[in-house]
Amino acid sequence: MNTNTKSVSKVNAFFNKLKKYNSHNIIIHSNQENSLRDAILSDGRSNKVSKIDGELITVKPNIKVENFPYTGGIKHFEGSVSKNDDPIIKRIKENGGIVIGSTNMDEAAFGGDTSTSFYGRCINPNNKELSVGGSSGGSAAAIASGLVNFSIGTDTMGSIRIPASYCGIVGFKPSSSMTNNKDLILLSDTYDTIGFHSNNVFNINNLYKIINSSIHNCDYKPINNIKCLVPNQIFNNDINKDVIEGFKEALLKIGKNGINIEYNDMHFWEPNFHRKLLLKIVENEGAKNLKELLENKASYITEHLRNNLFFGKSIDKQEIKNIRLELEILKNQIKTIYKEFDLILMPTTPQNSFNIKDKPPENQANLTSLANIADLPAISLPYKNGGKTFHSLQILAAQHNDEFLLKTSSFFEKILQ
Repeated sequence: MNTNTKSVSKVNAFFNKLKKYNSHNIIIHSNQENSLRDAILSDGRSNKVSKIDGELITVKPNIKVENFPYTGGIKHFEGSVSKNDDPIIKRIKENGGIVIGSTNMDEAAFGGDTSTSFYGRCINPNNKELSVGGSSGGSAAAIASGLVNFSIGTDTMGSIRIPASYCGIVGFKPSSSMTNNKDLILLSDTYDTIGFHSNNVFNINNLYKIINSSIHNCDYKPINNIKCLVPNQIFNNDINKDVIEGFKEALLKIGKNGINIEYNDMHFWEPNFHRKLLLKIVENEGAKNLKELLENKASYITEHLRNNLFFGKSIDKQEIKNIRLELEILKNQIKTIYKEFDLILMPTTPQNSFNIKDKPPENQANLTSLANIADLPAISLPYKNGGKTFHSLQILAAQHNDEFLLKTSSFFEKILQ
């Protein structure tokens, strides 16, 4: 007789802990009965089908999960339930993963602190007065609260990495071709990318290996042969002093562990300028993808989203064409960087988490947007400077070099702990 009840215990612990965080608006839907059923099946298997067999996973509700909310955080879609699973979710379930809940998110994945969610603002488990970030704020909070070890969200301009930074956890945005985005409630056809949150790189790697539909071979280098670039723009940009101090401390630790770091100008990259260009594309594509809402149900969406989508709709075709050309030039210039360097290092955000009474800083996606524009895999790793505030190191690898990034990030994670 199999007496293993590990997964069942995890499910029961989740629902017990959820009572504590009920007022935090982290989880907007869960099903205890179905989760226990899946846990019993997992515990009954003598041989686990994968490293995520029996693990609890939460999912952002712009991703299809059968019989779960499929709202994209949009009031008009309240009550909408998915009839099937996204291919990624199907793969997770086939490998024994237990999808236990849906997480809070910004309306249409367009926002920076979940304040636009019709579910109500998600509260940061580490500090109720500080923002969780967005748009995958609930996903990051599910990890930071200890409810689960795996969570799936989306990243368009930094929506995985920014909440990871603010919640002190790990956030990973893969190269976009590594995951499917066709079944999402789309904001941006070009830039929406499914990504992952966890409390360590090991978990991210296990989840990624199962989800990744196209393994790209990469050459693993010895750590002391890795060359890292730190763009000088980081120190000349509008970045908070404490973030810079924390970043310098992290670089010092990395350098002491035998990793080569060079400081150089990426003169072709202007963080604020290029972030604004990306935003215009996202607004323009969002206006097309949410056309019916915008034209016929505008009262069902917030003024914030409505104004941005109307602006996106007003951008003429020639300007969009010019912006795409500008961003493609940047993407190609970034490719030349990786002929000489293996990784680019920078802070994840220009500031640490802000007070929920304040509006999201306009520049909070300045540093994350580069990975979206150039379709680079990027990871956000937490660390503490002097044991105080959480800081976050962002590491960017060449397009499709996702496995290399995850492997080397495990080493960086140990250095920063």
